[in-house]
Amino acid sequence: MKKLAILLIAICLFLSAASCGTHAPPTSPGHSITPTSSFAATTPAHTPTLVPTQGELEIHFIDVGQGDSILIDLGETEVLIDGGEKSPGVVDYLKKYVDGPLEVMVATHPHSDHIGGLIAVLAAFQVQQIWYNGENGDSATYNEFVAAVQAEGADIHVGKRGDNIVAGRLTFLILNPKTLAGTVNNNSIVLSLSYGQVDFLFMGDAEKEAEGAMLVASDIPVPDVEVLKVGHHGSRTASSPAFLAATSPEVAIYMAGTGNRYGHPHQETLAALAQIGAKVYGTDVNGAIIVSTDGRTFVVQTER
Repeated sequence: MKKLAILLIAICLFLSAASCGTHAPPTSPGHSITPTSSFAATTPAHTPTLVPTQGELEIHFIDVGQGDSILIDLGETEVLIDGGEKSPGVVDYLKKYVDGPLEVMVATHPHSDHIGGLIAVLAAFQVQQIWYNGENGDSATYNEFVAAVQAEGADIHVGKRGDNIVAGRLTFLILNPKTLAGTVNNNSIVLSLSYGQVDFLFMGDAEKEAEGAMLVASDIPVPDVEVLKVGHHGSRTASSPAFLAATSPEVAIYMAGTGNRYGHPHQETLAALAQIGAKVYGTDVNGAIIVSTDGRTFVVQTER
């Protein structure tokens, strides 16, 4: 599955101060989430431990319009990364797959198109662990999300680079953020997951600044992956040539709404993905996208 050729990458650090074109950074601290547990960063393994592949892993890239929501489902273990805007239909989708409690919920960053739908998820499901990056927002949606989190009674963790999120037999490694020094988008939690020989990278809304920081960091190498969830909805502010060369995905998936007013995905991003030979899927074109793997091979299915 891994490319046999080793790419010689000229690592370029893109110091872009551009923030998401869809949101302004918080101007006030707003409400805050109080972690229930404090975890020191675990020492990251430079070579991911292969997960025993007992059963089929499914990654659901849920069509929530202009937003992100991703369900990782392995048997009775389910992890949800983001939930789109409020009322995007995520709960109805999850009811078909979630067995009992939702083991882990990850809010990559406090923008409404990632956390809005999580409010209804918290009302509908028992959630055991909630991970976020520690950054506060100042929107009404964020404040409602905080109230729902505090009422849930879950273990709440602030995730930073080098931390592991464990759910059943799945272990996610956090690659970003190291600190909250960047823009709201660049502070997104970025997660890598290995299942057997198949590797995934979930970028949240991380842009070129975060990509560059990950490329030059010496503690954890940027992984070569089979499936890349493209950063920031396919915006030109993410997916630098150097980062795409390092990750060298066979499949790239962006999440965007049909006819969205931001023009996502941008043609520059699609061209960059084509340049590295990735097969591109998008929720605006394909609807819900499901990647299934036994740890050796993987299959992509689309709603349309």
